[in-house]
Amino acid sequence: MTTIAESPAQALAHTDLTGTVTAAFAYEVKSAGLARELVKDTLLRWGLGDLVENAVLVASELMTNAIQTGCRRSITLTLEQIGESAVRISVEDGSRYPPVFIKPGLPTNPDRLPAGGRGLVIVDGLCKRWGLDLRPQGKCVFAEIHGPRRPRR
Repeated sequence: MTTIAESPAQALAHTDLTGTVTAAFAYEVKSAGLARELVKDTLLRWGLGDLVENAVLVASELMTNAIQTGCRRSITLTLEQIGESAVRISVEDGSRYPPVFIKPGLPTNPDRLPAGGRGLVIVDGLCKRWGLDLRPQGKCVFAEIHGPRRPRR
């Protein structure tokens, strides 16, 4: 089931026990917190509590990147269950500029470090796979989180 909502609360209210939920967000700092809440509540509803901690952090990083583009069109978060214990988080925004991935390591000159860009290092460390899809009106950054396999009954 896919739900397209104007708010995270509305999206959660229409979420099925499994499937896909999609919610639109404003270009505001508080949207990252709303996205975290939506991801947490949805995963708990789906019985995927073991993914909550990593998924909430990944959603927050992807949303923060989208908010910082400043393009002011729309930000859409989609959470979909892609396996028994796996989810894909996608954040689409109206900017075609790709997010910046700063490789981990000690800087040679700390005064020249960019202010951001470390969020994708976190995403890369927590996800089985992540990437970027350019769209005609922006981009979609996605990340897949896999939990432990569940024992068969």
